[in-house]
Amino acid sequence: MIKHNIRGFGFAIIGLAFIVYAVIFICTQNLENIDFQKALSHISTTISINIIIWTVFISWAWKWKIFYPWLVQTPNLSGKWKGKIKSNWNEGESEPISTEIEIKQDFFNITIKIKTNESRSHSISSSFNIDKERDYQQLFYSYLNTPKSGVREKSAIHYGSTLLNFDGFNVLEMTGEYWTSRETTGEIELKRVKKKKK
Repeated sequence: MIKHNIRGFGFAIIGLAFIVYAVIFICTQNLENIDFQKALSHISTTISINIIIWTVFISWAWKWKIFYPWLVQTPNLSGKWKGKIKSNWNEGESEPISTEIEIKQDFFNITIKIKTNESRSHSISSSFNIDKERDYQQLFYSYLNTPKSGVREKSAIHYGSTLLNFDGFNVLEMTGEYWTSRETTGEIELKRVKKKKK
């Protein structure tokens, strides 16, 4: 679950409603002879306009830097990432494993898919841990890992959790650690894959 700035959204919703109502009122009223019946009808118009504005915000605009971090505290991590996983398995002597991660994020949810040469994983829960005062910007998720059938003698299906650290709004790199139900742990380093220009 993504934690949102509820107080900030409350002020933004109320403030926007007042601004929209004031603009409609000024544009449609004769200030020397106010029509109170028309003024009341402006309330429904204001609500409709605000619904449209917030629908656009939730669908797309939350990703814009202008809203970060005073309103939206979570950057958009959607996209493809590549990196290395270093495990303590076999006393840490195993070679780093190349991994590809795909993150899908909207205003309310974030999901993660992980792929290596030997297995596939998908997140079963995820959340952000954002604490500006303690300088925390983290993504935490739990996942189910399903190795390919040919390697399950040495690598069984298992659950795991990952904690990734990032910084700022335009996130290009993440580092962190993971641990699994097989009692293994490790480190992970990721870099965002740049989109190819068409």
